[in-house]
Amino acid sequence: MTDKPRIVLASGSAIRADILRGAGLTFEIVRPNVDEDEIKAKSRAAGLDLEAMAVRLAEAKALAVTAPGALVIGSDQILEFRGEAYDKPSGMVEARARLLDMQGARHTLINAAVAAKDGEIVWRNLDRPSLHLRAITPAEIDAYLDEAGPEILKSVGAYQVESLGSRLFDRIDGDHFAVLGLSLYPLLKFLREQRAIEY
Repeated sequence: MTDKPRIVLASGSAIRADILRGAGLTFEIVRPNVDEDEIKAKSRAAGLDLEAMAVRLAEAKALAVTAPGALVIGSDQILEFRGEAYDKPSGMVEARARLLDMQGARHTLINAAVAAKDGEIVWRNLDRPSLHLRAITPAEIDAYLDEAGPEILKSVGAYQVESLGSRLFDRIDGDHFAVLGLSLYPLLKFLREQRAIEY
């Protein structure tokens, strides 16, 4: 019987690791050494759209990890609002401004996930969940930020839908796990096909 390929998560994201743990996967974590700002700048210079940029970032993370014979999972997420890309807020002032700007409107989280094996990309997936922030008053935003604290700065949208941030939304259309940062169901299908997991 052939040994199952190892699974390696090329990410420093605690939530992505939690997603895989929640699905009962056995995996290793290796934080990739990738300059995301440089990749984004080169992607813009090459005229790539935001989806292609997200895929390029995910691929760079997966390819940056050397793990012979393993399936290395890379993922990246870009927030798109009114045609513009947004990075994680630099501080609470920027987080407040972002929530004020996006309240009462829809935005998209472009989530790219890839797998590499022995230095070659062998699988790609792209999801675009749509999120609808409800009309939120400045006082509500201030109360949310005070209670949630700087932990929300780890999220491109300045919210965490898995906790207090859920109160900010009217509706979310799309894969819940893609919103969190890693499209789980397509990944599980791929891992089954690769016999990395039994079911």
